[in-house]
Amino acid sequence: MLKLFFFFSIDIFKYFDIIDYMEQQTVTDVFKALSDDARISIVRVLAQSDVPVSNCDIVAKCQALSSLSQPAVSHHFNKLVRAGIVKEQRQGTQKTYLLSHETLTSAGIDATRI
Repeated sequence: MLKLFFFFSIDIFKYFDIIDYMEQQTVTDVFKALSDDARISIVRVLAQSDVPVSNCDIVAKCQALSSLSQPAVSHHFNKLVRAGIVKEQRQGTQKTYLLSHETLTSAGIDATRI
């Protein structure tokens, strides 16, 4: 009986190591996504709003995005969405975006100070 408990305990520790690795990978993805001026600008605009903001409004408010092509802007939005920093919603033909405060907080980032 004791031997079975010992193996079960080891499996639990392996499970926690996997969770730590997954959390570390998520934090790494967040910081990689935030490593660009254009994406920081998007996050700053979204941090000022508690309601979803259209991509057109975000581009209009971000000087860093004004000189970029439409595919480049889409790339930056997609990078933030894939990292879980921004939530994307489709309303008809237009997309709106909302900042995920939970993801930033779990990575140790205060969205109000970006």
